[in-house]
Amino acid sequence: MNDRIERINNLVSVIIRSAGERTEQLCKKLIIEQGVSPENLCIVNEAPFSAALKTTFELGIERDLKWTLCIDADVLLRPGAVKNMIVLAEQQDEKVCEIQGFILDKFIGGPRIAGNHLYRTSVLSKALENIPPEGLDIRPEHNTLQALAAIGYPWIQVPYLVGIHDFEQYYKDILRKCFIHAHKNLDLTELFLPIWREKAISDMDYAVALHGFASGVEYYGEVYINSKQELYQALVSKFQQKEKQALALEKYSLASIEEIINNWVAPNLYREKSPTKFGLDADEFTKKKNFLQLLADFGIIMIFPYTVGWVFQAAGKQLQDWARSSRKPTKTPDKNP
Repeated sequence: MNDRIERINNLVSVIIRSAGERTEQLCKKLIIEQGVSPENLCIVNEAPFSAALKTTFELGIERDLKWTLCIDADVLLRPGAVKNMIVLAEQQDEKVCEIQGFILDKFIGGPRIAGNHLYRTSVLSKALENIPPEGLDIRPEHNTLQALAAIGYPWIQVPYLVGIHDFEQYYKDILRKCFIHAHKNLDLTELFLPIWREKAISDMDYAVALHGFASGVEYYGEVYINSKQELYQALVSKFQQKEKQALALEKYSLASIEEIINNWVAPNLYREKSPTKFGLDADEFTKKKNFLQLLADFGIIMIFPYTVGWVFQAAGKQLQDWARSSRKPTKTPDKNP
C-alpha cells in the first residue's frame, strides 16, 4: 500500500481547477484519500478559464513530475481513479499529450467526457504556447488540445469512468453552467431538456437547470467560460431560490461515490441518444435496476407487461445481431463487363 502511494506521488501532480464550487473541498478530500499527498495537490481559483489554464500548466511544469492531473472542482473521483488513470496513461504512445476519462454527469443523465485531464508534463510548455486568447473560443482547453494534435501531440479519450460530475452543486453554479449549455451544447438539447423537465418535479437542481438554460437561449451576446462575467452575476441576483448551505464533507467518502455510480440508473432517453462512445459500456449505467426497484417504479400490475416487453426487446436485438452476422456479403458489380 505504501509503495503504491509513494509511486503515485512520484509520478503525478494534481491540480483542482475551481470556480468556488460547493464540492471544491470534497473534491480535494477524495483525491487525498486516494494517496495523493497534500503537498502534491493544489487548487487554482482564477477567471477567466484561459487564465486558470495558463496557471495550471505553469504549476505542472514547476512541479516537474511525469504527469499533471487536472480535475475540475465539480468532479468527485471514485476509488482508485488517480492510480487507474496513470496506468492507462503509461500504456499510451509517448507522443500522446493527454488522456481523458468519462464522468457520470447528473444533467446529461449518464457518462460523458468532461472535467478531467491527465497531461504529459513534458508537453505542457507547448500547451502554454497554444492557449487561445480570451473570447476567441468557448472551449479554450479543447482548442489547445487541437493545436497540440496539429503539431504531432494527439490526445486520447479512454473507456474509464473516473467519477461523478455536477452532483451537489450550488444553485448559482447550476444556473451558470446550464446558461452556458445553451451556447456550448445545443447539439445535446434533445437529450437533456426532456430529462430535466421530468426530474424537475422532484429535484430542484433540474428546475434551476431549466431556468439557466432558458436564460441562455434568450441571451444573444458574447459568452465566456468566466464565472465572474457580469451576466452570470446578474443571472444569480434575479434568481429567487434560497441558496444551498455548504456541503457536509463527513457525509461523503470514496465508498459513497462508488455507491452513487453503482446505483445510478440512466434515463431511457439517455439510452436512446447516449453520447457514450469510445468503448465504454453504457449498459453498466443503464441496466442496474433490480426487481424491487422496477416494482417500485411500475407497480404490481404493470411490472408484468414491462418485463415481457423487455424480454422481447432483448430477444429482438439478439436476432438482429445474428441476422447481420449471417448475411452474405454484397457482390460488387463489375464495372468493366
